[in-house]
Amino acid sequence: MSDDDGASGGDTTGERRVAGRYRLLERVGGAVWRALDERTGREVAVRQPPLPSSVASTGAPSVASSVAGEERERVAHRLLHEARAAARVEHPSAVAVHDVVAEAEPGGEGVGPPWIVTEWVPGESLRDRLARGPLDVEEAARVGLAVLGALRAAHAIGIVHRDVRPANVLLAPSGRVALAGFGFEVPARGGEFEAPERGAGRGGGPASDLWSLGALLRAAVAPGDAGPLEPLLGRLLAPEPERRPGAEETAAELAAVAGETVPEPVVGETASEPAAVASEPTAVATEPAAVLAETVPEPPPERRRPPAVAALLEALGWAKG
Repeated sequence: MSDDDGASGGDTTGERRVAGRYRLLERVGGAVWRALDERTGREVAVRQPPLPSSVASTGAPSVASSVAGEERERVAHRLLHEARAAARVEHPSAVAVHDVVAEAEPGGEGVGPPWIVTEWVPGESLRDRLARGPLDVEEAARVGLAVLGALRAAHAIGIVHRDVRPANVLLAPSGRVALAGFGFEVPARGGEFEAPERGAGRGGGPASDLWSLGALLRAAVAPGDAGPLEPLLGRLLAPEPERRPGAEETAAELAAVAGETVPEPVVGETASEPAAVASEPTAVATEPAAVLAETVPEPPPERRRPPAVAALLEALGWAKG
């Protein structure tokens, strides 16, 4: 699992149960635990995405604490919506979301960020694998083809991943490649795997995910030794989204290098240029189906802020952007 994101709360390994059934066994990263589903007896991965720093603390001055608390709860509900939408992504190369749990925050004041329960994928991340040396070009193309399959399944239902990087690509001993990290709100933060339009604050769509895939493949092979992948990488890493190849063209070229069969188009996948679809950084095409049994309270209604409170929140960095 991706293991370099901050976690909320202390280390509760071996003691805490999430939703009364997921017992945390081992902390495998900053915000990821290996856990036991005591109802089914299977191992799962459990992760709680942290709230954005602007609303992560409730230690606000008293004049703004009420409004800040409502803002925090609205953000938590948005994260819950994204996590539930991610449960709709079905592909052999996408880490499956089994459950999304909304629990009250300590003290019972509102709903905290959701716990996302996924399948447990044994093995290592691509980041860990690359620490031992680059992949050969054919293996890199095979990994890229699998990651692209998961992205195409997500894009077909209007979901953009926004965090394609080696830490989120899992390599199982069976040879399976699985993309983790669906369902998390990822702010633009720069870095070698973030598309330039996201880094510039212009949002991003499927073409941004494809740019990140190109950056991932570039990092996976020896410097200057991309071989037959080089022409494709040059186009994927084009600064302008409209100049990048679409997913179907990318899949065909990766399959040729990997020596694999060209995958069939994903049902619902658009034939247009990727930049034209889901251009917002948080892209969910439709309300997700009811995939979970948990019920959570409605988020607090929007409330007009008094000018003095609004000005204070803006000064403190808590105003909505």
